[in-house]
Amino acid sequence: MLIEGTVLTKETGLRASFEGVEQPYVRCTIARLDQPEVHAEARIIGLEDLPVPIGGNVRLEVVRAITDRKAGVVRFDCKLLD
Repeated sequence: MLIEGTVLTKETGLRASFEGVEQPYVRCTIARLDQPEVHAEARIIGLEDLPVPIGGNVRLEVVRAITDRKAGVVRFDCKLLD
């Protein structure tokens, strides 16, 4: 699955364990290009900082979707494309 959209927020310099390996990631909110009113919460794995500024467009490949049923939110672990 791909997510293409505009970066609304980003939080850089984060670290977490992904599949047993500690890696950097960037947490961001993306307004989807096909439905701008729909926002995706994403963690972009393997980056200390996202080279795209807030307001810029990104293409992400979804590696894993995480459902938080209590909060009613779906979050995505992604890799930056292009």
